[in-house]
Amino acid sequence: MNASTDLGHDLWSVLEQRLKKQDERILDMMGRLEVIQSRYSERPSPLVPQAVPQLARAGEESAPVAVTHVTPVRQTSQATLDETEMSVIKLLGTKPRTSVEIKELIETSREHAARLMKGLFDAGIVARNASKKPFVYELTEMGRRYLSAS
Repeated sequence: MNASTDLGHDLWSVLEQRLKKQDERILDMMGRLEVIQSRYSERPSPLVPQAVPQLARAGEESAPVAVTHVTPVRQTSQATLDETEMSVIKLLGTKPRTSVEIKELIETSREHAARLMKGLFDAGIVARNASKKPFVYELTEMGRRYLSAS
């Protein structure tokens, strides 16, 4: 009986070590994915409207037209920020936080928190410190104005 108990403890110990290693790998992959997502989100989207070259009339030659991406700028006012965005601003008003912390505090999915933070970043309300994994977000001067106005 004692030998089987020792064997059970040994098996449990080995499995526990393997699970810890897998958890570390998962956390590392999540960090890498967040970096890739931020790099991808900073690229111009093929879905963003582009300048359309004018069509040549029949018989006319058309000059080459440079096609540029038009980056939409989100116009924000306190009236356009939703309740979740305002709660994130209040959380960041106390201290800089990672998207993982924000996800847990507002009780939402990782994807929703990432989209939310990207939107606030694009609007200039939060700044992103990309030197750490996961990113650390803090309020910009504009974000502090939203916080003081609330």
